[in-house]
Amino acid sequence: MILNEELMIEIFLRLPVKSLVRCKCVAKKWNNLITSPEFTRLRVPCFNPARGLFLLCHSFLINPFHEFVPFTLENPIQSPFHKLIFVDDPYGIRILQSCNGLLLCCSFRVRGPNENYYVYNPTTQQFVTLSRLEGHGQISKAVIGMKLAFDPWKSPNYKVICIRLSDEVFPDDQHYQVEIYSSEVKQWRVVGSPFLARYDIGFKYTGVYWNDAIYWECGDNSLRFNVEQEMFDKFPMPDNKESRVAYYGESSGHLYLVLVCKRQKLSFYDIYEMNSDGTEWYVKYQVNVEDVVNAFPHMIQRYHDPTDWNHLAMSVLCVVRGEKEEEEEAFMILHIPKMIIRYNLRDNTFYKLCEFENKSIEENQFEDEDEDYEAPISLQFNRFGAFQYVESLFCM
Repeated sequence: MILNEELMIEIFLRLPVKSLVRCKCVAKKWNNLITSPEFTRLRVPCFNPARGLFLLCHSFLINPFHEFVPFTLENPIQSPFHKLIFVDDPYGIRILQSCNGLLLCCSFRVRGPNENYYVYNPTTQQFVTLSRLEGHGQISKAVIGMKLAFDPWKSPNYKVICIRLSDEVFPDDQHYQVEIYSSEVKQWRVVGSPFLARYDIGFKYTGVYWNDAIYWECGDNSLRFNVEQEMFDKFPMPDNKESRVAYYGESSGHLYLVLVCKRQKLSFYDIYEMNSDGTEWYVKYQVNVEDVVNAFPHMIQRYHDPTDWNHLAMSVLCVVRGEKEEEEEAFMILHIPKMIIRYNLRDNTFYKLCEFENKSIEENQFEDEDEDYEAPISLQFNRFGAFQYVESLFCM
C-alpha cells in the first residue's frame, strides 16, 4: 500500500496542473493525496512564479471583465476565465488582490449591506463566500479595505484582514479597527484596539502581503501589519522626495518597489528589493527603458513638459521574478497605449506580449476636425487593476 502511494506521488509530481485538477475527481484517495500539504511542498518546494496577469476592464454600464496576458509567447497558457461568474452576484465581481494563487474578490457595483467578498482559486475554480462581519450587516460601507494573507508553504489556511471604521466615537479624529477572518474557524474576530492612521493610506486598493505581513506604502509613514503577531509598525522607505512610486508588489517571495525620479529621465527606473528581515531596501536593478520610448513614440505626450509625470504614457504593471535565481529570469511588465510589453531586467531587451484596441472618445471627436490637435493619451490599465496569476492546487 505504501509502495503504491509512493508510486502515485511520483506520477502526480510529473503531471501538469490541469491534469492534476482532473485527477482529483477520480477518487477520494487521489483527491486527498493531491491536496495534502506534503504533496504541495514536494511539488512546489519554493514559491510558484506567476504565469500571467489578469487586467481589470470595466465601465459603469456593464459588469467587469478581465483581459488575460500570459508572460510568454512560447506555449502561452490559456486564461482560466474572462468574467468572474463562479457565483451569481447580481452586481458583478471584480478582483481586489492576488496572493499566492488565490484571488480576493468582491461585489463590483454596490457598497453597503449587499456587498459580498469571496476567496477564489482560478486554477481549481473553487471559491468561498466570506461571512458578513458580525454586528455590522447594515454598515458594511464602513469597510475601508480587505487584504488576503496566504502562504501555502507555512500553513494550509488563509486569513483575510479587514480595515474598517471604528464603531467607537472619538472627539478628535476618525479611528480604524482591524478584524480578521480565518479559513480554519470560518469566522471573524476583532483584533486589538481602534487606531489612527494617515488619511492617504490606500487601505482599499493598495497593500501587499509578504513575509507574514501586509505592507501599505505611503511615503515616510509606510505601515505594515504583522498577521501572526497581529501588530502594526512602520517600515523604512528609500528617500523618494523627488521620486514617484511606479510599482509596489511581491513576486516569488520577494518584495519590490519601483521608483521613477524627476532628476533623471522619466524612462529611468530604480528597482528596489526589501531584504529578508524587512528592515531595509537595496537597489536591485537600475534600468533605462528609453529604447522602448524610441520604439513606440506614440506614448510621448508632447504637450507635457519632459519633467512632468504625465510626459510618458507608460505604467509598470508588475515586476516578476522567475523560477530560477539567475537574473535573466527577472522582468517587468510595462503598459503603454494599446499594448503590453515584457522588459527583461538583465539584458534590457523587450518584446510585445499583446496589443489592444484603444481608440479614445477624444480621438474620434477631433481626428477629422483638427489635424494638429493632440488628444490626451489614456492607458487602459494601471497597477492597481493588474493581478498576477499563480497556478495553485489549494483546496478551498
